[in-house]
Amino acid sequence: MHKSLNPNQDLELTWRNDKNHVIHPYANFENFSKEGSTVYAKGHRHFIYDQQGQKYLDGIAGLWCVNIGHGNEELAAHIGEQARNLAYYNTFEDSTSPSAANLAAKLASLCPGTLNHVFFGTGGSMANDTAIKMVHYYFNMLGKPKKKKILSRNLGYHGSTYLAHALTGIASTHIGFDLPKDDITYLSYPLSLPKT
Repeated sequence: MHKSLNPNQDLELTWRNDKNHVIHPYANFENFSKEGSTVYAKGHRHFIYDQQGQKYLDGIAGLWCVNIGHGNEELAAHIGEQARNLAYYNTFEDSTSPSAANLAAKLASLCPGTLNHVFFGTGGSMANDTAIKMVHYYFNMLGKPKKKKILSRNLGYHGSTYLAHALTGIASTHIGFDLPKDDITYLSYPLSLPKT
């Protein structure tokens, strides 16, 4: 057993708790049931460390969302300050918060032309689902309810929510799921393979 980054943390218990209680998207469950997860316990800049202290380059930045790196003190201070003031509030109907309103204005000022409204979501999967939902709604309001076709790329990854998973062009991940694919056309991917 290796020494933990956190001496108060039981490495085996954490690994077992994850293996017994966490559902992992895209896991190969045959392998997972034997091997479980690698438990990453710390991050610094563009590196992550497992519970034993092994260092890895975080090439996918968490899941493409840690673009300013791990352990950023300035960001941590802002998150802490915001959590002390108002941890979260929704934007449904006529509700908002200073953070949502002011960030939306800042983002709108950076966008070209008349792109001046922001929809906040929780991640890429939700963003893709919402974009499709808004486009379908838009065409329904224009009286074009049959305009539903979505183009996606083979081998493209678009998320793990229901519709985003269907948009994902990785056919092997669709096995066993009843995904809504009737309106999706998968296009070839822009990759040149070496000639043999």
